[in-house]
Amino acid sequence: MSMTSPGRGEGWFPNVLDGPSHGYPGRLLAIEGSDGSGKTRFVNWLTATVGDRIPCLHVLAPGEYLRRYRYWYRDWNEPGDEPVAWRTDPVADVGLALMGIGDRLVRQSAVIEPALRQGHLVICERFALTPLVFKSDRIFLEPLRRLFRPDAGVLFDAPTEVLVERVRARADIPVPPDFVAGKRREAERFRRLAESNGYAVVDTSRSDDYPELRPILEKLLDGSMREEVHP
Repeated sequence: MSMTSPGRGEGWFPNVLDGPSHGYPGRLLAIEGSDGSGKTRFVNWLTATVGDRIPCLHVLAPGEYLRRYRYWYRDWNEPGDEPVAWRTDPVADVGLALMGIGDRLVRQSAVIEPALRQGHLVICERFALTPLVFKSDRIFLEPLRRLFRPDAGVLFDAPTEVLVERVRARADIPVPPDFVAGKRREAERFRRLAESNGYAVVDTSRSDDYPELRPILEKLLDGSMREEVHP
């Protein structure tokens, strides 16, 4: 069983997730994309647009408590921080990745499923594709297949230069030297995963009110999309 570092190993491929349908009256919308792709703007727009029609819940994965874990953002240490000795250790890196997947499964049971049962629109950010951008080994794919199949999935995308500039504009610390190359590889993998898993792709390099998504959202909200996605 291979254990590769995120985004650095050979043999990555775009896995297809085929998790179970949730079967609840609510709707599950999965949104994915690199940092700087416009996910937060979309969530704010969507909740403001449809919040009077259906209760909405925004779920960010991984959860807040895991994001506060000291080593989660191991590649963004500030100058003067002590080096993270295991950052190049593939075994420890696998452990951290599995923590992120486990967090998603726990939040599905504790947060997402109850909201779907109550008829909410659950907008889950970084739901399932994000872990696969960095890890395509079977050890990660199998637990991810326990996640619900979303009623609709959307990838937010933009040219690499736009993504990099957006991240640089909001970062409080300099980006790593290899950031641009890594961002280009990450964005390309997101696109391939979106194609493999049937996600709609939205170019956010322009500013608009997502006209290409409106038909998808309308079908999602009136329930007809579920009949197409889950025959």
